[in-house]
Amino acid sequence: MSQKVPSGFSAYLRRGAQLLSNPNGLKRLVVQAAKKLNGSGSEKIKAVGEQLGLLIDLLKAYIAGDYRDISTQAIASVAGAVIYFVVPLDGVPDFLFGWGFIDDAAVISYVIAQLSTELESFKQWRDASPNTPTPAIEQPSAAIQLPSETQQQDNDPKSDND
Repeated sequence: MSQKVPSGFSAYLRRGAQLLSNPNGLKRLVVQAAKKLNGSGSEKIKAVGEQLGLLIDLLKAYIAGDYRDISTQAIASVAGAVIYFVVPLDGVPDFLFGWGFIDDAAVISYVIAQLSTELESFKQWRDASPNTPTPAIEQPSAAIQLPSETQQQDNDPKSDND
């Protein structure tokens, strides 16, 4: 089943692919996403919270090198979806009460649907490895910042160097 790519998500896919070569940026992304997910009171995000948690767990295992049985394109899509969730000013700004997380939920659902086979393989690996807990990620020393157009940082998961 092929769904239409959510509007604006292509830029986040490119950012996700760029971030794969930056383990520290990936770590900061995971910490920020987990913090935002745990602090979100939005019913829209709670509805996809388990799916988002799966994406975050996959990124954690990928960062730690514990799980690499996933294509580069798929892990870039996962990173792109998590970046989209973390960025407050995406398709629908997160500060718009009641509406701001609808697009985030749509992107997360899209990625889950597109990668269902690979995500199912990850869940089976994770569930079969009870002695391999999802690795902890240290709290970053600095939050991920949105770069201005003239000032982009190499380790920023949201920088788009196109």
